[in-house]
Amino acid sequence: MTRTALTLRDLRILLSISAAKAGPNEDAVAMRATWEQTFNSGDADKIAALYTKDAMMFGSTAQLFTGTDGVRTYFSKLPAGIKVKMGDQQAIAHGPDLLFSSGFADFTLANGTVLPYRLTLALVKVDGKWLVAQHHGSPVPE
Repeated sequence: MTRTALTLRDLRILLSISAAKAGPNEDAVAMRATWEQTFNSGDADKIAALYTKDAMMFGSTAQLFTGTDGVRTYFSKLPAGIKVKMGDQQAIAHGPDLLFSSGFADFTLANGTVLPYRLTLALVKVDGKWLVAQHHGSPVPE
């Protein structure tokens, strides 16, 4: 094979590998699905494990929670039986290890009351795993 033929073949292989990788929306959807499942378990320790050690979080209260302990504290004080269902979302990548994901989530209380929220997550890849570095939730305006 000529040098040009090898170069073109190698380029096709590299392009096919790149095309097979998930994009930012797919990575964000997968992380949000993991977050939903873990949230619905009600285990504050497991939820906190989805966040970076220096995470910042605004949830449904006015307080800013920081770090793993702050995130764990926030989730341990939620009403018993609360569940979440992720809705539509969009994501953009700012490099291979940083995603911003914004979308909607419905939180349902044990009595059936649904609380529609907007949810924005800044996701960073740490040791090959997506974690939440920044979290902001706010009720959907009426």
